[in-house]
Amino acid sequence: MGKLFTQFVQPKGFLGRIAGWYMSKENKQIIKWTLDFLDIQDGEHALEIGFGSGKAMKYLLERRKRLTITGIDPSEVMVFQSLRRLNKHLINSRVQLVEGYAHNLPALSQKIDKVLVINNVTFWENPVNTLERIRTQMNDGGKIALIIKPHEKGATDETSNLIGGQLSALLANAGYTDIEFFIKPTNPCDTVCALGMK
Repeated sequence: MGKLFTQFVQPKGFLGRIAGWYMSKENKQIIKWTLDFLDIQDGEHALEIGFGSGKAMKYLLERRKRLTITGIDPSEVMVFQSLRRLNKHLINSRVQLVEGYAHNLPALSQKIDKVLVINNVTFWENPVNTLERIRTQMNDGGKIALIIKPHEKGATDETSNLIGGQLSALLANAGYTDIEFFIKPTNPCDTVCALGMK
């Protein structure tokens, strides 16, 4: 079980490709729900941390023609899968994919307007410091969305509510404002999205 779990943290090799496919399929509804909150527009710069197989980026690029996207993910397998998925969009769009960890986000040439983080903030070494570093690279009025669908054994809808409070506290401690969280009914337990603004 431990080996399989690590594939969802940092996918590698053949099992990593399978994990990427599974996460992509499972996150489809969550991605659309979250992107509605972020309301990413043409001309904006979106950052996705832990982009997996690139499904959210593809969804955005199919709907927005003038968009800059930066993605960072620690898995070489996921970077490769995303490049394949986004191949036809890379010619006309400004997309930069970085293999690395959230706490090592490089200085970007353009300020960020929207940030998307699905199911990976719990793996960050120091979430508050990392969220502070992200905020320094955001435009005033920029939005961030932290999403978690609990997968641990024994998780319930109450777990999701508790996580919503924890994610909100992380955002507050990192200096974000207008913080709120939303719950989406999903199986086997609810998904939570915490939103904050610079």
